[in-house]
Amino acid sequence: MSGKAKSILRTGILTALTLFFLYLAFRGNDFGKLFTVLSEANYFYAIAGAFLGVVVGGIFRAWRWRYLLDPLKKDIGMNILFSSMMVGYMMNSIIPRSGEVYRPVLLAGKEKISRAAAFGTILAERVLDVLSMLVSFGFCLFFFREKLSKTFSEYNLETISLYLSIAVLLFVGLIMVMIFNLERTEKIIEKISGKILPEKIHTKIHGVFVKLLNGFLFMKQPKYYLQIFLLSLMTWFSYVFSTFLTLKAFNIELTVLDANLVLTMITFAMTVPLPANSAGIYHFFAVATLTNIYGINKEAAFGFATVSHLLGLLSLILLGAFYFLRENLSIKKLPGASFDDQESQADSSARS
Repeated sequence: MSGKAKSILRTGILTALTLFFLYLAFRGNDFGKLFTVLSEANYFYAIAGAFLGVVVGGIFRAWRWRYLLDPLKKDIGMNILFSSMMVGYMMNSIIPRSGEVYRPVLLAGKEKISRAAAFGTILAERVLDVLSMLVSFGFCLFFFREKLSKTFSEYNLETISLYLSIAVLLFVGLIMVMIFNLERTEKIIEKISGKILPEKIHTKIHGVFVKLLNGFLFMKQPKYYLQIFLLSLMTWFSYVFSTFLTLKAFNIELTVLDANLVLTMITFAMTVPLPANSAGIYHFFAVATLTNIYGINKEAAFGFATVSHLLGLLSLILLGAFYFLRENLSIKKLPGASFDDQESQADSSARS
């Protein structure tokens, strides 16, 4: 199958999944009631919620990213970090996961650091995000055990979350062992890849893998652990209060703790990389959580899901497009030097 055919097939499958989940979320709605809910919503709260989640949460994430990048280059400007992140999120909204590659490439081109190492910091960021989500889910299990058990009686949520937590912690532990024994790790990787791969491919794979590990070098700087933890916490809280404000916009009177549960369930859904910022599955999980756990009427739940998702998506696209156009970027021509440029300089500074 040609690359073009694979791309068409992939797009078709993702679009079909998006429409399927939208159908599941939308079915059973009374259109008259839904129109009333949407027309009576307090959009001041909804817009404030979107601002808190996208802009304030984005600032906290950019600030945390700065600490992850510190071993590669110190004191990178917040404006550069925030703009690169917003462009990446815009790309993600258009083509799922494409921004995960574009963002580090964009930053590496501006700051003259290793692209692979910059991409490694994105992987580290995702690990921190998963840990935040699992901690929040454990928190929800503690406070909402009965509601969750009744709603998801066919699943053992505690066991599932335990296994996921163990898997993530084992991964983090493995990375830490590799980072704190970087020279030995390099030798082991070189030995293994040299045995099973041709010389040309082995050299490239070995180099890229080691540079990816450099994205986790922040682990060798315990002085930043507290800052990274606090910024992860502040990022999550900004999303919780964003969710709380948007719920309030639809007169859904839930507590901040309840908003945390709604957010956690939505975040689980958004790990599935569907187009338009996981449209469809976002709506399905939001509606299912509000109707099944809290007994909210379906029209109010769907109104919340539609507006919160749409405002978040538009905010990401508009902010990303602003920075994209301001910096005269091109999707076809990624900025920066070739993949191997400045790698040695970045690696030597990272290890010092």
